[in-house]
Amino acid sequence: MQFSPGIYEHAAALLGRSPWEVSRDGHLLAKAHQAAWERYRHPLIVVGIDVYNVEAEAYGAGVPEPRGNNMPSISSHPCQEAEALREVGLLQPGEHPRIGEVLEAGCRLRDNCPGAEVRIPVCGPFALAIGLMGMNELLMALVEERDVLREGLRHLLSGQFNYMKAIRECGLRPVFFESGTTPPLLPVEAFTDLEAPLLKELLERSRELFGESSPCIIGGDAAGIARPLMETGPGFVIAPSESDRRAFIEASREFPDIHVRVNIPSAILLSTSFTPVMTVAQEALDIAATRPNSSVGCGVVPFEADPAMILHLKRYIENKPTTTPISDR
Repeated sequence: MQFSPGIYEHAAALLGRSPWEVSRDGHLLAKAHQAAWERYRHPLIVVGIDVYNVEAEAYGAGVPEPRGNNMPSISSHPCQEAEALREVGLLQPGEHPRIGEVLEAGCRLRDNCPGAEVRIPVCGPFALAIGLMGMNELLMALVEERDVLREGLRHLLSGQFNYMKAIRECGLRPVFFESGTTPPLLPVEAFTDLEAPLLKELLERSRELFGESSPCIIGGDAAGIARPLMETGPGFVIAPSESDRRAFIEASREFPDIHVRVNIPSAILLSTSFTPVMTVAQEALDIAATRPNSSVGCGVVPFEADPAMILHLKRYIENKPTTTPISDR
């Protein structure tokens, strides 16, 4: 069984640098993710740290430097209402240095990590709108002016198509991030009515550009939207640890070509004992084993997670289960 951890800010920790430093420098970004890949040999390298901020910042969202090793987050939103989403100038990737740094890092990782699947993170329209408006304003628009919001999200989608073209020109491929669209934040009805058609359009355009079904990462309590999510046509999804993973797997059985990664809670990696880690890992293994075309992984690995614990978990999942003590600190 393959193990695929979500490595983002933890890559910065392996260099002894802050997530902010690494997120702003293409050379450091490539160096950090290469260091992580050389240590863990995880199958999917996502070229980013704060993956939900990059495009929003290009549109004018404020992302200040945080204290210490905290993750960068959006502090100010350029759009105050759904109407404003329809009026923003579409994303032009070549005009934004930080996007250039991400693409440069992706090219270096593709060349330096043979056998790895290197992907550029791209926000889905709802995730991008959260960055531009903030969650509260977006949810109000969902209730009070859904048609205006729908038009604004479709407008943002056109800018994301521009980003996808830039990714293709670099010889790279995308992975889409659209967390924030799951219950209870977005009801199942709203996901089906508003989000699913846009996500389907995004994934169809990706197939046209890249000749494949791209991964789509949606966390949260996703079991309730598993079926409409998979009907949009992703090539890879996750059964999040915070969701009913068995129900998610059951919903996926009609879509055998979609790879499902069964996640364990990443916070467990902060444990000082492998026993609780082994318990949750075995539970995920048991769930994944009920469906072909599945794997086991985890969400965002904490910055301060012990690399030895990650390696021990990898061995447990990918090889014969063992209770050998951690000895490679």
